[in-house]
Amino acid sequence: MFDMMRFLFGEVEGLYAVASKHEYKELDDFSVLLKFTSGMHATLATAADASWLYPFERVEVFCHHATLITREMESLTYSINLEGHFTQQTMQQLPREEKWGYAQEDRAFVDTIVNSTPPLVTALDGLISVELVNAVYESVRSGSPVQVKSSEFSL
Repeated sequence: MFDMMRFLFGEVEGLYAVASKHEYKELDDFSVLLKFTSGMHATLATAADASWLYPFERVEVFCHHATLITREMESLTYSINLEGHFTQQTMQQLPREEKWGYAQEDRAFVDTIVNSTPPLVTALDGLISVELVNAVYESVRSGSPVQVKSSEFSL
């Protein structure tokens, strides 16, 4: 989810997180408020002990008179007006490898090797995701917002 949010909104500037234990010995429920250098903000909520009510995973993006919602990579619903009209696309009939992006990832990986195309995702992207997770735990421990300086990360 951190990768997707960075893809959609840019680099994370800071975050504030709270967490609790319910089902396991470790922290298993998190709420994270993220602020991006683009000026956008996002909320990430995750619960290890949530019910099994489908969809298990959803993304909702709210913009100026526009909303975009994905449900478990099965459907995309969006509205770009005030009248309540919306468009819905379904991906239910696509093979899992395609709707979950595996086929596209494989094509991009091969293209990087065969055609020397710059990779879409780098090791630095992976490092930043790990650092964001660390920042979440730091915020939970301290009870305070944490500044994130992803521009300072390097390999």
